Amino acid sequence: MNTFLTHPVVPLLLLWGASALVRRTLMGDGDSPVPSGGIVMAGGIFVIGALGQLHLPNLVGHLAVLELLVVWGYLSLSYARILFRGELGESIRQPMSAFGVGTWVAGSAVLGRALLEVVPGWRPVGLALWIVAVLLWLWYLRLLLAAFRAALDPSGGYRADGAILLSAVATQSLVVSGEALVPGGIPQPVSAALIVLGYLFYAAGIILILRRYLFRSDWTLADDWGNVNCILHGAMSITGLAVVVSGALPVGLAVLTWAWVVTAFVGVEALEVARAVARVRAYGWRDGIFVYAPTQWSRNFTYGMFYAFTLQLNRSPAAPDSWATGPQEAILGYGHYVVLAALLVEIGIFFYDRIGTRLPGPETAGGSPKGG
Repeated sequence: MNTFLTHPVVPLLLLWGASALVRRTLMGDGDSPVPSGGIVMAGGIFVIGALGQLHLPNLVGHLAVLELLVVWGYLSLSYARILFRGELGESIRQPMSAFGVGTWVAGSAVLGRALLEVVPGWRPVGLALWIVAVLLWLWYLRLLLAAFRAALDPSGGYRADGAILLSAVATQSLVVSGEALVPGGIPQPVSAALIVLGYLFYAAGIILILRRYLFRSDWTLADDWGNVNCILHGAMSITGLAVVVSGALPVGLAVLTWAWVVTAFVGVEALEVARAVARVRAYGWRDGIFVYAPTQWSRNFTYGMFYAFTLQLNRSPAAPDSWATGPQEAILGYGHYVVLAALLVEIGIFFYDRIGTRLPGPETAGGSPKGG
């Protein structure tokens, strides 16, 4: 293990080579879809929250976070190719893709924090990733102006869904990671401003989402309830986590946020179960459920973030004395196993889909028949 830590470039290069072989064999040389940053988001929050509670060998954590760094590198190269070909503007012109850039922001920020958690000596690398996230976020704000305008006018063809809430996720990821990576932490007024902005993004997003699903009838559960709608609770989980780790706002706000997260989690996941049943009836098991899409990683991210939020709130000295009772005890006692199981299932679906279909191109953005 000492050798591993002294020469981290060796396992990093080995993982890079192995990943190159897998990528070339299973996905070809195509470009990665915009929301593929969710892979790094999901893996990073697993490392930050659940991994430490599983009591696995340290080597597992090191390999996991280095592989995430490799994935981040491949995604960055893919997006750079699109940029140099002059196609980036067209790629993010659609609101869905514009909102999806939030996965680039949150993925970079969360990976920086994950590196610090597992390899403390790599703080400069983690800080560099956080700075990249900040720069991406500043550009992302410009994209959001046009994306929100498009979401306000459904006549343009865009139908709001959970992807719109990536605006909140990206913003709060800067606080959650910056508090650990920035020397001395982020100034509290800055953290408070970012958290409030995240709440505002969430409020605007959920109004648009509810307008679509409650006041329109031209949608079906099987085809139009997307994977990204789980961000309805995930965006609030990371917001509550930002409140706790920053200390910039009262912890009572975090407790209220947690109550909202639980309510949203129960409602959304009940719809997810109903959706799965509807898709199996419509398309069968293979095409209804076991089809890979980058947006599926949002579910892993939200599960991991809910657990991380609950864990951090439980550890807060300002939390209510009766906090760790009832549902909290169940989440803290078994949540890390659920997060791990969900991650393994998603990895399995990815390989099942790729090996089973032998698709020559990159991962598909839609992920299932009729946009499932």
